[in-house]
Amino acid sequence: MSMQPSQTAAVPARIHLDRERSLTIHWNDGRRSVYPLDYLRSHCPCASCREQRDRPRAVGLSLPILPQNHQSRAQAVTASLVGRYALQIVWADGHDTGIYDFRYLREIDPGAGDQADAPARGPSIT
Repeated sequence: MSMQPSQTAAVPARIHLDRERSLTIHWNDGRRSVYPLDYLRSHCPCASCREQRDRPRAVGLSLPILPQNHQSRAQAVTASLVGRYALQIVWADGHDTGIYDFRYLREIDPGAGDQADAPARGPSIT
């Protein structure tokens, strides 16, 4: 069974987490993706976050109800690899159920229209 190019492209060569600002991934095809943490947190792929995002907004309510531990800016505590296919981020607000599949991260890349950088060497998380 051969893999399509789109399936093989979503492999990180290097991952860097700045716990206060962003997640940077250097992909094996030379692309460099920078995800602001607020952006990643708002795109959490877990079931409860998807349900909350997909829920219709009530008309007339102008203020969202936030959990008691809500922070104005997303901060990451740590990130770890999940097998060879995803990244799990533990957030400072205690949320830790989102598994960010590498294909999903490529799909939501905020700089997808930007030109790719030179390839990075060696898979690692810093």
